[in-house]
Amino acid sequence: MVKNIDPLSLINIQREYLFERIRQVQEQGKLYVLVVDRKIKTLIDAIISKDQLLRLVVAVELIDERRKPQSYLEAIYMCHMSVYNLQCILSDVHTNRYRLGHGLLIPKLGSDMELNHFYNQNFLTEPKIVQYFQNQKLIEYINASMFPLESRCFVVDSSRANAMPIYYNENLAELVPHQIKRVAEALVNVVVVTGEYPYVRYQSSSKVAHLIAQEFQSQLDNYARLNIDYPPPQTNRVRSVLLITDRSLDLFAPLLHEFTYQAMAMDIVESLEKEGVYKFNSENELGEISEVNTEIDNEDDEEWVMLRHCHIVEASELIISKINDLIKNNPMLVDRTKAKTSSDLLFIVAHLKGFDEERKHVSLHKLLIDECVQRNDERKLAEFAADFEQTCCADGITFENERNKHLHDDLIELLARQDLLINDKIRLVLIYGLYRGGLIEDDFTKLAMFIGVDNKQVELLVSRCFVNFAKLGFPLIKSSPKDKNSDKKLYHSINNEGTFNTSRFIGGLKNVLQQVTTGTLSEEEFPYIRERPLEDELPKTEAQTSTSTTSGPQAFRTSRVRATWADLSNTKSSTRKTTSRQRIYSYVAGGMTYSELRAAYELSKELDKEVYIGSETLLRPRDFCIGLQDVDINKSVDRINLPLLQELRGPRDAPGYMFEVPKPPAPPQSSSNPNPALNQQYNRLSQGSSISSKPMTPNLSSKASMHSLSPSGGDKSSPSKKKKSKFKIFSK
Repeated sequence: MVKNIDPLSLINIQREYLFERIRQVQEQGKLYVLVVDRKIKTLIDAIISKDQLLRLVVAVELIDERRKPQSYLEAIYMCHMSVYNLQCILSDVHTNRYRLGHGLLIPKLGSDMELNHFYNQNFLTEPKIVQYFQNQKLIEYINASMFPLESRCFVVDSSRANAMPIYYNENLAELVPHQIKRVAEALVNVVVVTGEYPYVRYQSSSKVAHLIAQEFQSQLDNYARLNIDYPPPQTNRVRSVLLITDRSLDLFAPLLHEFTYQAMAMDIVESLEKEGVYKFNSENELGEISEVNTEIDNEDDEEWVMLRHCHIVEASELIISKINDLIKNNPMLVDRTKAKTSSDLLFIVAHLKGFDEERKHVSLHKLLIDECVQRNDERKLAEFAADFEQTCCADGITFENERNKHLHDDLIELLARQDLLINDKIRLVLIYGLYRGGLIEDDFTKLAMFIGVDNKQVELLVSRCFVNFAKLGFPLIKSSPKDKNSDKKLYHSINNEGTFNTSRFIGGLKNVLQQVTTGTLSEEEFPYIRERPLEDELPKTEAQTSTSTTSGPQAFRTSRVRATWADLSNTKSSTRKTTSRQRIYSYVAGGMTYSELRAAYELSKELDKEVYIGSETLLRPRDFCIGLQDVDINKSVDRINLPLLQELRGPRDAPGYMFEVPKPPAPPQSSSNPNPALNQQYNRLSQGSSISSKPMTPNLSSKASMHSLSPSGGDKSSPSKKKKSKFKIFSK
């Protein structure tokens, strides 16, 4: 398997950044333990291998788990700044758990009065803390607030929770400021580790996007004031742009079924949809069959990276070609005459001696692609539903460039089918409502009755899913047939020149990002939060028309003076790459779709740019419809599972056992010492002296080295049980 060595991959950039910060605090000849909180533990498990970590430290320990005293080690604390984590560090100091402490703390860039007071008045003034961190000389602040999912994709944190209720449910309004700050911190993390200071644009029709843009600009400016090596030195690369939108930019995208390999696998394969793990039976060269559970979203998997954005038909053809090449290149090891079907090819590959990794991966993807095709056939997604969906998005124009005047009748026929899932029928009704620009409530009720649910469920469908669309800026239900259709601007487009009639839709975000790079994006609809480029910095098309474009609100603009900060710094970061390709960052508040994720990769190739995309989560159609239910006025804060709320309500004090001092070991029964050399070495370690002037290599047989990187201890606080609604249209 080929390792992903892309220097512009967010995974590689964040990994190298964390490595560099750990190395900077280490001294030759000393031993270190890395102490992390649960968020950082999840991050490093995802982007750093255990072997890589154990080259730097002897162990990785959770900050709030029971830990034995190891006074010969120095602790490196990599954790988020919170009262709880600071209390846990205090417990280490009071119990003399480690010899010395080094803080690599992830600060809250937004204001937090409780945390600031505790940190400045209780933590830093503690005499033992002053000694432990050598009067703050050993405390540094790092950027680890975003979670890279792929080379060009990141989320705010590993929980990947649906944020739609936070932004659009008025009952959760008190959580919005906290969520905005978390998003801004993640965005600051992204631009800092990639070495950029971007122009910021936002979707003017979205209050959420405006708030995030303001908070991000404020946090980034504060970061620049506190760090003399930021912003980075000026290069010949065009200054980057950050575009902030929310889910309302494109409401078709989260409802459409995608027919690319990645989207289909994550949407319709049950184990991947519910658990994020693919379960299948694998056969080795001896004919032994075993059940395998694997995460397929792996940047180091060459086949996955090659196939994930292909249409499922193309992916199937490519993987068969890959298998044929594998067999063709090893003719002496197989009997090709036995291959009559694609399943026979898998049997041959399974018995191909050697090539374990390559054989495993091609077999995995062949099985998964076949399952995607099978599930598609069972749900009739491509056969019946897809053409209707695409025609609605095309304003009634078919793949043959003809207007379909009978879409309503087509919808009734689809809703009456017994082989379509209820979830898919609900999607079709919502897509039809968007195409029509809204319908009266009675029409939605009639359509819902065709879906195949009882009257109570029809009522809930209308009240929860259809009515709640208005909270995303599109009133789907009209009070009268005479009312005007929604005048919400649509940014998506249709491509009838492609090969597949199931994939004509081009998402709104992709079109908007294209206009960002060409300078044709309206400043009225997507204003700059503060400064805009000088005319000689604009793409030619924008410079020619800049005098006629409408600027954003004057309150968010400053005089257009060329920035001079770039010439003030001479500090270089090892993660900064000497490339001239402009970087475009996109953030979609409320969840991005797999089609939007794919667009980031496509635009990077098509426009010769580096395009990155982020959000709180990746939305599948079912997730979006669940989100529509959760924004309902009848859903209170305690009826929605929100990791953010659990975090805010989490404990402030460290667990009591953290302050317990273990009893010293009982003296040996005999005074004889069978191994005086070992005893002498232990005494030197206990006194903190180094054994050698050379860098210490962890002894993987020692207890310290073998400390589990995946501790079994769960969270110390259990979230309160949530009330369950009596009826759910979509199961969570």
